[in-house]
Amino acid sequence: MDEYSPKKHDIAELKYLCNSLNRDAISSLQKTTTHWINDLSSPLSVSLNELVEHITSFVWRFKIKYPKENLVISLVEEYLDETYDLFGSPVITFSEITDWESMNQNLVAVLDDDLKCLTSKT
Repeated sequence: MDEYSPKKHDIAELKYLCNSLNRDAISSLQKTTTHWINDLSSPLSVSLNELVEHITSFVWRFKIKYPKENLVISLVEEYLDETYDLFGSPVITFSEITDWESMNQNLVAVLDDDLKCLTSKT
């Protein structure tokens, strides 16, 4: 995202980043019969932390560029906070993952709605 990119492009990129975070986060875990195991020192976990930092940086630029996008900004910030808290733990319950994935789906739905509105205006 830069100062000249259209809003539609910026929201599409944010949606892509959130979907990538969801996919990469799940792939970094090992499933047992009762919970997920998160190896905090694995290369996948380190890569996940770098992705979270990249998205955080993107969101800061998004906030500056679109200060009135309060809903999107607050949802993304909440999602990133939850991701950081959840994936900073070595053991994650099934219900925690389900709640986190639901949060991702809600965020992506809001971003999809924004994209549809922006596309219909052009």
